[in-house]
Amino acid sequence: MKRIAILLPVAALLLSSAAQAAGDLSRADPTEIVIEMGTSGDKMYFKPDHIELETGKAYKIVLKNVDDVKHEFEGHEFIEKIFTRKVEITDPAGELVAEIKGPVTEIEVGPNREVEWFIVPVQTGEDIPVDCALPGHKEAGMFGTITIK
Repeated sequence: MKRIAILLPVAALLLSSAAQAAGDLSRADPTEIVIEMGTSGDKMYFKPDHIELETGKAYKIVLKNVDDVKHEFEGHEFIEKIFTRKVEITDPAGELVAEIKGPVTEIEVGPNREVEWFIVPVQTGEDIPVDCALPGHKEAGMFGTITIK
């Protein structure tokens, strides 16, 4: 009887740990998507200008600014449909400069820099608009859409 009393809590602990680990997105290997931000002639762009994501899947969105001017990535509806795990900023040598955790409403990326944004989509949506909110950038073509399935 004493054996059962000891084994039951141990078994429950082991089973609950395994169940939590299987759904632990903080340890998931994220799917990487690179979004280039730049200028071509008199047009500005996000490339690609449309991406598709799945709810419950971990992503690392790399916002890569290939311009000599700063750009932003903003989308209020998109922000409401995701969970931001963290944003990482590294120096040109790849050393961590900052790690931001918590809600993010927009990300500004400096000239010729990149930012890694770790997210998990939690709600679906079709053709969710995103753009660069800096004056004149959206009008020059820096906008896109995201679909979350």
